[in-house]
Parts: sequence; structure tokens; C-alpha cells
Amino acid sequence: MKRILVIILLGLLMLPAVAARAAEGGTTIGPAQIRELLEDYLHEKRGVLPQAEVRVKSMETVAPFTLPPGRVSHEITPSDPQILNSRRFTFVFRVDGRVQKNQSYRVELEALAPVAVAALDLSRGVVLGERDINFVEMDLSRVRNPALSADDLVGRVLKRSVKLGEPLDRGIVEEPSLVARGEVVTIIAQRGALRLSATGVARDAGKLGDTIRIRNSASQQEILCQVVAPATVKVEF
Repeated sequence: MKRILVIILLGLLMLPAVAARAAEGGTTIGPAQIRELLEDYLHEKRGVLPQAEVRVKSMETVAPFTLPPGRVSHEITPSDPQILNSRRFTFVFRVDGRVQKNQSYRVELEALAPVAVAALDLSRGVVLGERDINFVEMDLSRVRNPALSADDLVGRVLKRSVKLGEPLDRGIVEEPSLVARGEVVTIIAQRGALRLSATGVARDAGKLGDTIRIRNSASQQEILCQVVAPATVKVEF
């Protein structure tokens, strides 16, 4: 009876060692590994991210865990298809193709890049020029639809007033009108090598490509024409 008891006690004493060896044979994932995997993921996705320095600003505390021995693979899914808008990232770990860990973590990203801002107070209706624009490094994840190049803004019209230092969102500018309401315009009619022109008066304002009403000065008839250049429209015939 004593011999049996000794064998059982020896077996119990050996269990922690066996468990430790099993753990040593697996893969331990901790905060540093999760962060590194996320940074690698962001690097892989740089083609669909803005031209900026995208990095992990902060991340919730990650409790370490150990995966069993085998071939480890993983996938990362952002909470928002627009990666910069994501506030959580889900990590799925597989060992030999079987899911062993599925965990979501709160993450704050930042994407630093020079963003266009107003160089002075600007009024609605202003046609933007180079002097109206400055560039300041900002976190793109906190700016909606930012302009990263002067080409996105110069020559366009402000749809609302902005103050000094305010980001110049691409959504607050529009193409200027090439034809003003009441303006005398040239009407071009062309078919093949045949090109005719006439004069008319615009009944509507229009930007490039817009279809607007024009009153032909000779016939006094109203026709629909497409804006093709300043004070110039085209009609099909």
C-alpha cells in the first residue's frame, strides 16, 4: 500500500514538469509580438493607406498566451475597412490550420503627414491660390478628407469660410464656374470637319462638363449645351 502511495505522489510531482515541457514546446505570444504583428500588417497595407508615417500610437494591455506546438499562422482584421478609422483589430491564431486564439484588441493609430491648412482667414467663394495654403504635420486619422497636395486646392473655390490654421478639407472646395448666369457665350456646333459657331446668353451658371441652358441670340431659342471652356459651350447637332 505504501509503495502504491509513493508512486502516486511521484506522479503528482511530475505533472508540473510535464506541463512545463508542453508549454516550452509551443509558441508564447505577448504584448511585443502582438504589436510587431500589427506593425507588419500596417506595412503590408501601405499601398492602400495614405502617404504618411502610419504607426501604432497606443494599444490596450495584452495578456500573454501560449499556443500548442505546431505550424502557427495568423490573420488580422480591422474593425473598419478604412484601416485608419479602426479602433479595434481582431487577431486569429491557428496552429496546423485550427483556430486556437481569437482575440480583439483596442488600438489607436496615427498617420503623420503634412496637411494643407488655411494660411489666413478665407471667405466663401475665394478661388484658392498658392499663398492661401500652408502645410502642417497632422495625424490623418483625426482629419476628414485632408488635402495633401496644393494641386488638390489651387484654382478651386471655397464652399464655406475657413479660419487661419483650419485644415482645407477637399470636400469644402469645388471647381470654379466657367460660365456665369447671364454671361454672353460662344456656342460651338461641330460634326466631323464641319464647325459652326454662334453667340448666346447663359441662362444658368456652369462648371466644366455641366449641361446648361443657353438662349441663342439669333433665333432666341433656348438650347441645352455643355460647358467646355470659359464662356464657351458645345451643342450636338
